[in-house]
Amino acid sequence: MTLDLAARKRALLDMVGPERAARPNGPKAAGEEDWAEIDAMAAQHRLQPWLHDRFRNGGIAIPVPQPVSDGWKNAYRHAALGALTAQAALVRLSTAMQAHSVPMVALKGSRLAFFDYREAALRPMRDIDILVAPEDLPAALDALAGIGCDIPQDRTGAIARALESDKHLAPIAVPGCDRFVEVHHRIADPGLPCIATDAIIAASRTDSLGGATVAFPSPEHMLGHLVLHAVYNHRFDCGPLALVDIAMLLGRETIDAARFAEQAQAGGWLPGARLVLALVERVMGPTGFDIGQAAVPRDIIANAEMLLLQDFDQREQVVLASQSARSGLAATVLGRLRKGLAQRPDGGRLRWISTRTARTIRQARDPRSRGEANSGAAVARWLATAPASGNPLD
Repeated sequence: MTLDLAARKRALLDMVGPERAARPNGPKAAGEEDWAEIDAMAAQHRLQPWLHDRFRNGGIAIPVPQPVSDGWKNAYRHAALGALTAQAALVRLSTAMQAHSVPMVALKGSRLAFFDYREAALRPMRDIDILVAPEDLPAALDALAGIGCDIPQDRTGAIARALESDKHLAPIAVPGCDRFVEVHHRIADPGLPCIATDAIIAASRTDSLGGATVAFPSPEHMLGHLVLHAVYNHRFDCGPLALVDIAMLLGRETIDAARFAEQAQAGGWLPGARLVLALVERVMGPTGFDIGQAAVPRDIIANAEMLLLQDFDQREQVVLASQSARSGLAATVLGRLRKGLAQRPDGGRLRWISTRTARTIRQARDPRSRGEANSGAAVARWLATAPASGNPLD
């Protein structure tokens, strides 16, 4: 039997979280072709180690084809080795920043993998994300140079571009660790809801990792960053792992829901926080953390769920539709062109414009891309119009 794309997405989500595991029309109906596509989505969104763990511990009760389960096991082993290189990179970075008197906070996966998940292998990481104050970016680059990183030749220009139009410097390789570091000066792109960098650094707390002292955001700021990252920065293209992240965090940390809701309301991102919590509970089960997520309309939750498993090759069309729903198509296109041209694209500006235009037209003709773009636009409109005032727990 062949499932349509929406059913394949639902089937994968059914295996990700315990709240969905007992659905009667989930992966049981999947055929060989369906399993191949479901597994491809799982690989793209770094879910295979998590699925392996759920499968080996009985969390996935349906038969999984042996080639698929073997692939999950191999991904788990690879992630276990990857956790060692991630830890090594994080220890080197923290030690180097301390030696240069640069306050540094390690973001997202660096905390989650080693302290909130039962095993670091269950939470694969790509880049190592760290946060420093904007005024400390020059000293941070000095610290990276001191451990052998190939930093930009034009430091002043690289910093100026990041401060003007991005949330971090371009990724920098950490030698000997097979990792890149993204040095952030803020946790969200300019123009989007954010939590102030100085507030995150001031409230950070330290833990010991690999014999080094590493600073991480407070639990409240960590949850806020996960919300902002998933909803406003990425329009859910970071995948279901974001929901698992939040469930793991809330399972290990005590966060004051009323205070968090007030912070989100003051920052203008309470609707996004509610939407994320509604998705977490829909996939992972009750959290016991109530910020009013029951008020999120069901159709918005359904649209956001479809965005959780976007194809990375087509997600640009979703972002374009989401931004256009908020700012208008013309303003969005012009803004994206200005930002792209400011980054001095390889091959020249005219070639970049023609390539970008051709790709956008190609994506717009794809049924999957159109469907996900429509969902993205619906969610964006709701986020822009949902009430974010009054009692945040109403």
